[in-house]
Amino acid sequence: MIEGHQYEFFNRTFVTQPTPLFAPDSEFLTTDTRATRWAIPYHYECLNARVEVLIDRNRDAITEGRILDVASHIGTFSYAALQRGAAFVHGVDTEADTIRRAHNLFANHNVAEIRYQFEARDVFELLEACGDNAFDTIFCFGMLYYTAEPYRLLALMQRAARRCIVLDTFTAAYAALQGKDALTIHPHVTDDTLELPILFTTLTQSAKKDYTLPESFPHKDRNLSLTTFPSRTLLEIWFQSLGLQATALDWSAYIEKPCHWRDLWTPEQKKVSHWADVYAAGVRVAYRLDVA
Repeated sequence: MIEGHQYEFFNRTFVTQPTPLFAPDSEFLTTDTRATRWAIPYHYECLNARVEVLIDRNRDAITEGRILDVASHIGTFSYAALQRGAAFVHGVDTEADTIRRAHNLFANHNVAEIRYQFEARDVFELLEACGDNAFDTIFCFGMLYYTAEPYRLLALMQRAARRCIVLDTFTAAYAALQGKDALTIHPHVTDDTLELPILFTTLTQSAKKDYTLPESFPHKDRNLSLTTFPSRTLLEIWFQSLGLQATALDWSAYIEKPCHWRDLWTPEQKKVSHWADVYAAGVRVAYRLDVA
């Protein structure tokens, strides 16, 4: 069953953390171009915290398992899964360059080639082609909002996963924070609005810093893509409709202060924010979704 729905953390829970997997000078950090971005930066503290919450706390679903890493990028979480006991990881990403970089990183870290596979391929195509229970566990970290069909992606992952899906994604609140003029453009968004079972669809430029989003279309002088942000309420309705037993993952050990999503509205607020503020504010959520 679903645990939580907490937006404020007045009493932090401190736990003994395992030794960080990625050192500050790890190639998985130094070669990643996303280290300074807002919200979920790929820097030492944030990355290791995400490994602890998303992977270490789900060892029973990872140990000796076959893992599918959706939108695997350069293979950072695939590598973490192998280091935490997975038998095999299969990373899929639409960008051939990130797949090449993943292969190079795994070779540099002497990972046996029989333990992994990376391929540049559309994730929907892969999931439709594979059979039921093709993987033990599926990682979906930062992919759900980059597709125009998030429910279809969840349904395909549910069919392909034997144990569970570990999901980390932005919610509808993130749509209200997008852009430098978010406060001006979305002044009437309320907490009550964001608790409704809603899906915000927004436009974004297809070309990012080191990857291009799929499902793009031309408009005037640039290519655009659709991003989709379901509310937490809608996400949980989807989980229930698919027979997924959802457990909200707890970030309180890393949250420094209570945070409301309006505290992240302006560029100035974003600049001084802590990476875990998005979890404290419900702007981003993570779940373990066990297959019934």
